Amino acid sequence: MVFCGIRSPMAYSETADTLGICSKSFNDKSTLLKHLLIHTSEKPFKCNICSKCFNQKSNLQQHLIIHTGEKPFKCNICSKMFNWKSNLQHHSITHSDEKPFKCDICFKGFKQKSQLQQHLISHTGEKPFKCNICLKGFTHKLSFNRHSMFHNGESPFKCNICFKIFTQKAHLQQHLIIHSGAKPFKCDICSKCFNNKSTLLKHLLIHSREKLYKCNICSKCFFQKSNLQQHLIIHTGEKPFKCNICSKMFAWKSSLQHHSITHSDEKPFKCDICCKRFRNKSTLRRHVKSHSNEKPFKCDICSKGFTRKSHLQKHLTIHSD
Repeated sequence: MVFCGIRSPMAYSETADTLGICSKSFNDKSTLLKHLLIHTSEKPFKCNICSKCFNQKSNLQQHLIIHTGEKPFKCNICSKMFNWKSNLQHHSITHSDEKPFKCDICFKGFKQKSQLQQHLISHTGEKPFKCNICLKGFTHKLSFNRHSMFHNGESPFKCNICFKIFTQKAHLQQHLIIHSGAKPFKCDICSKCFNNKSTLLKHLLIHSREKLYKCNICSKCFFQKSNLQQHLIIHTGEKPFKCNICSKMFAWKSSLQHHSITHSDEKPFKCDICCKRFRNKSTLRRHVKSHSNEKPFKCDICSKGFTRKSHLQKHLTIHSD
């Protein structure tokens, strides 16, 4: 047994005595000598392609696979190929239900140690990754990288049907379900079906009648956190969404999207009865009432009914005269 450190019992360990760094042990002198390079800044093994240097020859050999594109390690289950054996071993866990890495705080299990380490940050509230443009903080580097794409205008994943673009492949895959018409997620209470699981989970809050998210200003409560966040803009007066054509500002992205249609000839909402088309859904709904005898807006003075609230308001001016 050979030791790295000042207490080495071997006569030839003068280098270790000089360094006095650690007490790690090795089976032979050659392994010890390789190990000692870690404690120095010496990196004698250089890549001939990119000039990157390494302290061990084996690390250089592993690195060279990046340049060759070789993937010699194959998964026996899904046939996916990997550059290194360690990557294959990490990947193999995804095919099992095994979650060997446990969080000591909430006891949640993870398949990989790196996932556990990322999760632990969520308990500290720490957000070490900060955007230099909008100063927003992120717990994980991956979330930060995705956010940065918005500022850079990057959206690498494109829908081949409607040409909508996404920053994440998973979001594109979820979006494609809309075009297929599939609604695989069903509510066990009312049997309503949804395109994705997250929408189903949000829907279930309606059945619970529990409004967990409360406005600190007016005490109004909401089923979803996103609804609360949208509501808070009312109190701040903030209008962060700007129309690129007329520069009009909007509090919500959905309002900007509805407004944008007014600058085009697009009329996507069609009446099934007379085939007349409209720019937005609310206008179509008002129009549909004209095909029925329904007149929900009644004048309190003469009891005359109207299909639209605006028509009732105009009518009331007659009585005011």
